[in-house]
Amino acid sequence: MTHHVGKAGMLSEMFMEASNRHDVSKVSELLADNVTYWEPTLPAPINGREAVSKHLKDGWKVFPDSNLKLLNRVESGDWVVDEVEWAGTQKGPIDMPGQMPIPATNKRAMGRAVSVAKVSGGKITSVNVYYDNMGMLAQLGLMGAPGSR
Repeated sequence: MTHHVGKAGMLSEMFMEASNRHDVSKVSELLADNVTYWEPTLPAPINGREAVSKHLKDGWKVFPDSNLKLLNRVESGDWVVDEVEWAGTQKGPIDMPGQMPIPATNKRAMGRAVSVAKVSGGKITSVNVYYDNMGMLAQLGLMGAPGSR
């Protein structure tokens, strides 16, 4: 069986490896100057390499042992979709726009996420990450489990 990985898949793999090492300089190298990034806790996409790098670095302070494990990847031309399993222990406050910071719980959370990324010119130009934020908050003891009253 042959396995073909294109440029989008290679960049996604390098991004995930650098993220698991919490290597902000390597992550930054992989991002286009005008990259856009969005995830459920953000009211709007973040724009620009420096802003995205800072957002990721801030997240690694909250979950210093966070790690991604690739479950599935679909690649088509300049697009790559990764399904990952994420896990981390909340050791720092969670800052959510418009809310008071959520103090560290020292609890571990895990779940699945999907990222949709586009590449152009050998750089990542956009990333949208989808995950179950409410499920994560429930695991941290910050809200009832889905379906509970």
